[in-house]
Amino acid sequence: MNKTRNEKKCARVAFIGVGAFISTHHLLTVRDCPYTEIAAIADLDKSRLQSHAAKMSVGYITSDYHKILDDPAIDIVIIGTKQNLHAKMIVECLNVGKWVLCEKPMAETIDETKMVLAAEKQSTGRLAIGFNRRFAPAYQETLRLMQNVKKPWYINYRLMFPSPQKNATNSFYSKHERILYEGCHILDLISWMFGSGPERVFMSGDRFLNNTCILEYPEGSRVSLICGSMGSYAHWKEYMEIFGSYTSITVSDFIDMRVRGFKGEYDRLYGAYRQEHNDDLFTYGFDFYESYKMKKILEQEDEWKPFGMVLEDVRRPTPYQFDPKTFTDLNPDSWNFVGDKGWEGSVQHFARSFLDGTVPRNADGAAGALSTQIALTLLKSLETGLPQCVVGQ
Repeated sequence: MNKTRNEKKCARVAFIGVGAFISTHHLLTVRDCPYTEIAAIADLDKSRLQSHAAKMSVGYITSDYHKILDDPAIDIVIIGTKQNLHAKMIVECLNVGKWVLCEKPMAETIDETKMVLAAEKQSTGRLAIGFNRRFAPAYQETLRLMQNVKKPWYINYRLMFPSPQKNATNSFYSKHERILYEGCHILDLISWMFGSGPERVFMSGDRFLNNTCILEYPEGSRVSLICGSMGSYAHWKEYMEIFGSYTSITVSDFIDMRVRGFKGEYDRLYGAYRQEHNDDLFTYGFDFYESYKMKKILEQEDEWKPFGMVLEDVRRPTPYQFDPKTFTDLNPDSWNFVGDKGWEGSVQHFARSFLDGTVPRNADGAAGALSTQIALTLLKSLETGLPQCVVGQ
């Protein structure tokens, strides 16, 4: 890596794998950022490639990702394939000196983590894992406040949302553990907040879908995590509450942050991802967010009715009167009306670090390896029915 500022004014970014998530998040971030450009897109779905090329400026499209590896003009590669290819492709990109941002999880096995870490150590490029919650404004502020609170801390985290498409028997994810492919987000977030991994963990539930976890961190800190696919589309997905000595913070879906016990501090509201209806949100608060989000979900009947879900309007005590005309005024690129989970910030920061020749604050290979290690240890606990020590912690 260059130790001085990169002479380039714009980072050339290529994508390997542009499924629904990448297409509605990272691809649009790179498209809209003033110091990045979409240099190339690789995907096996040729119709998807053609669609993106028709809608935005793309250097070239290809069904062979090796073309990107061989292209010296590519600065950063964003990997968005299924997780079973992540470790292999990370290594291939690092071996040719690319900066790499790979979606989570980084790896599925300990051997894969060792392979990635070895490639990262030898490469002139940098590696970032897509743990975007480190860049969520509400969580960054939570950590800033908690840094002044003596440990132990107690954290309760809910990551619960139905995923009927992923649970279907013909789905790739039906035979992959949710605690690894999604729970790893929270395993990284909590370890990032504590500055280390847990010493001992315990998990109960079933192997693939729904789990309750207890994680024991140094200095007596403890975390309870429920991670699964139960619940309703009508309930927001994520909630965190964190307790210290005479202090507490709660964060509802990255939007509503309630701060107690901090002198001179106060509650916060954060804007939605892509800033839809921020004026209404800041006026009417989380009640508006929850109610309006439900209005949008009810419009998408083809996504929930086939599964027999019963959904009704969320009705909260707010003076806001919904105008049906506003139901279609979301940014046309938006995936849904959601809180700012740090998707945009993580990608922009990584690109800025490349251009500035600085070390990025994204989760690196060690963080990716730790989250995989914790998830695998939790699965071992599930198998044995006993708490397990996390090796190396």
